[in-house]
Amino acid sequence: MRGTAVLFTLPRSGAVPQTVLEEVRAVLETGVVTPEYAMAPDPAQVADAIARCQAYRALREFRARLYECLTARPDALFELCDAVLCADHSVTSLVQLSLVPEFRRGHGALYDALAAGAVSEEKLAALLAGTLPQLVDGDEGRAWVAGHDNIDYGLLDRALAGLPAGEAAAVRDACARWTRLRFAIDATPYPRPDAECSPERGHVHHDACRCDGARKTIPGWEYQFTAAIGHLRTAWAALIDVERTTPATRTRQTARQVKNLLRRLHAAGTGGRGVPLVVLDAGYSAAALTAALRGCPVHLLIRLASGSVLYADPVTRPGRKGRPGKHGMPVTCHSDPAQGNPEPDESLILPGTPLYGTVHVDAWREVHPLIHGDRGYFAGWDGELPVLRGTLLRVAVQHLPDGRTPHKTMWLWHAGPGPLSLDELWRAYLARFDEEHAFRFAKGHLGLTAARVRTPEQADRWVRLVMAASAQLLLARPLAADLRRPWEKRPDPARPLPPGRVRRGFPDIRPRLGTPAHVAKPTRPGPGRPKGSASGPAPRHPVPKKTDNKGETDTPAEAREVKT
Repeated sequence: MRGTAVLFTLPRSGAVPQTVLEEVRAVLETGVVTPEYAMAPDPAQVADAIARCQAYRALREFRARLYECLTARPDALFELCDAVLCADHSVTSLVQLSLVPEFRRGHGALYDALAAGAVSEEKLAALLAGTLPQLVDGDEGRAWVAGHDNIDYGLLDRALAGLPAGEAAAVRDACARWTRLRFAIDATPYPRPDAECSPERGHVHHDACRCDGARKTIPGWEYQFTAAIGHLRTAWAALIDVERTTPATRTRQTARQVKNLLRRLHAAGTGGRGVPLVVLDAGYSAAALTAALRGCPVHLLIRLASGSVLYADPVTRPGRKGRPGKHGMPVTCHSDPAQGNPEPDESLILPGTPLYGTVHVDAWREVHPLIHGDRGYFAGWDGELPVLRGTLLRVAVQHLPDGRTPHKTMWLWHAGPGPLSLDELWRAYLARFDEEHAFRFAKGHLGLTAARVRTPEQADRWVRLVMAASAQLLLARPLAADLRRPWEKRPDPARPLPPGRVRRGFPDIRPRLGTPAHVAKPTRPGPGRPKGSASGPAPRHPVPKKTDNKGETDTPAEAREVKT
């Protein structure tokens, strides 16, 4: 600090006093040290105080940049986000947030903010993608990674010094397991079953279904999130991007989200950490996404449905006449591991894992799916259909974490610039479930689907405000105190505080952060609707009927064309 040796006297037990924090903050900003603090320090508490000051500074900077992303009704939108964070209850009603002291406006301003406000989607997504992925692991996660990363990178660099640049980059990427950014993409419903005046609703998957009993769907909207996940399995996942989806364009929207993610990571300067890994569930087409992202610097890990069939390259024999074959020996994704398949190219056995017992992972390299050019994503493909090669993985575990025997085998598809270790791939897929914890917390505590708004554009703004609130909780994680209830257990010191407890302590953190929102101006109620005027009933938007097994849409009898 301006070439001055700064020494502090700090207590050796308990939390760091507020006066010490203020002194350290003043020293970091001005470099001036008061005489009473120029004594022998306690290095651990000095380091903790400096880390907390840096965390406060990062959170203030994030809130200032978040305010710039709100391009219309910024003050009301920003205070609405603060109300979500500081409410002492789970958000179950939108209008209740107007009673939170942090929202300094009336309930009319709350609805006006969602109806007439605006959020710069690209600016907000760039802010989240540039800030959050490197924070998901936290201090606990980095300590866990340091205990498991046994690679001598200096020796690795010397060994690769004589190789061509391309081959050396491929080896470094394969060894970037502990620095590689990992992301999960999944969709979650926004149920609006009784909102007949809300447009663009469709049938979205939901357990509380209103359906024919065969397909669990409910009328509403669906949002697809991109979340950064860490190496240490926790309840934290950083939501960094979202799009409202439509079933007909799911693959193209997913490919666009991945490309936007790569562009934003490149703009944020997160290079040198290996090619990122994107994990998806079984509801996505592995062949279509592999074709859509072919040539992009990204690893894809997608779960395959049982019964999928992939093929090895055909075996060519010299002197054989006729058209060469396109597909070799098939590999079928059986649910029963006892059913036959060709011998795998690589196998991994991990005995005695804490949660799953003995784990068997088998891999078939350089296999490809069978592509049909008359359906789905490849319908109307320009030119010859591509051959999409990748790695097929079979993961069989001894038991599930709750002790149950798994009822089927898990099959995974990996495609990317180069091969990755089997241990990294199957563990990376398990980390995908951290996004499910993020969905549950966002819905149950932050009210992700609690806003009963009319239009999907208003729902888009609300969803992005909830994402901004979740991001601030991640940034405030080093600052939160453990305000647990008498019946709650003491948290494990080797693991971070869960999001719920960080939110419980956020009202104590916010006064030290300040707010860029301006104070509401005093106003009078408007004149209201003129007497005798009537707007009439709102237009109704019926949900399209479900399609039958043949793909035909059910239409009402009065809407059918009658031939004469």
